[in-house]
Amino acid sequence: MIVGAQGFTVRAFAQDEAGISETMEKLAAIGYRTLQVSAFATIPAERMRALADENGLKIVVTHTNPDRILAEPEVVAREHEIYGCKYVGIGMMPQKYVGSREGLEQFLKDFDRASRVFHEHGQKLQYHNHCFEYQKFDGAPLIDIMADETDPELWGFIVDLFWTQVGGRNPATQLRMLEGRVDVCHFKDLAIEGWDKKFAAIGEGNLCWDEIFEACRDTGVRYAMVEQDDAYGRDPFDELRISYEYLKRAGLEF
Repeated sequence: MIVGAQGFTVRAFAQDEAGISETMEKLAAIGYRTLQVSAFATIPAERMRALADENGLKIVVTHTNPDRILAEPEVVAREHEIYGCKYVGIGMMPQKYVGSREGLEQFLKDFDRASRVFHEHGQKLQYHNHCFEYQKFDGAPLIDIMADETDPELWGFIVDLFWTQVGGRNPATQLRMLEGRVDVCHFKDLAIEGWDKKFAAIGEGNLCWDEIFEACRDTGVRYAMVEQDDAYGRDPFDELRISYEYLKRAGLEF
C-alpha cells in the first residue's frame, strides 16, 4: 500500500494554475509521491499532468464533479487517461438521491452508463462515503445495500475512515466487509473536543491505526490518501506533514 495526499486538504491553495504548481511542490517537499486531485481549479488535463510530473507526483485518483461524470463520461475518461489515473471518484452522492433506498436505486441507475464507459477505458468508478450511507433501510445500512447491488467490476469504494467511524462502524471492519473492492481509502483521524468531533492529523485522534493498517494489508488496499477536511486555522501543509511523519514512523510506504 502506498500513502499519498488527498488534495482536498489543501484545496484553498490550488485555485489557479500557479497555486496548483506551488501546492504540488509543497506536497512533494514533505515527501508525498502520489496525489488525489480533488477540488482543484479546472485546468487542462495536459497541464495538470505536466505539473504533477514536474513535481514527481503521480495522480492516482480523483474526485470528479458527478454532473460531469453523468453528462460526459467519455471526456472524463480521456482526462483520466492523460493523468495516467484509473480511479474516477465521486466525492458524494448528489443530494437529490440522499435519504432513501429509492434514491440510491436511482443513483445507481443514472450512473450505470458512466461506470461502463470507464470500465471500457480500463478505469473504475469509485464511490466515497460519508456517514449518511450508514442510515438503515429495511434493516440494512445504505452502504451495504450499495455493495450488494453494484458490480464489483464496475464500482469500487473509497472508504473514508473518519466518516465510517462517525457512521457507527469500525473502519477496519468496513474494509474487511468490502474486501476486493477498496483500491483506495482515505486516512483521516477523528479527535474529540468536548462534545465535538474534529478532523485531525493522523495519530492526533482516536482511530485504531494498527488495526486499520492490518486490515488494509489483508484486503489489498493499494492507496491510502491522507485527508483532513479542516485544519481549524492551522496550516494544512503542517498537518499533512504531521500525518506523514506518523505514518513514516509506522513503516508505511510513500
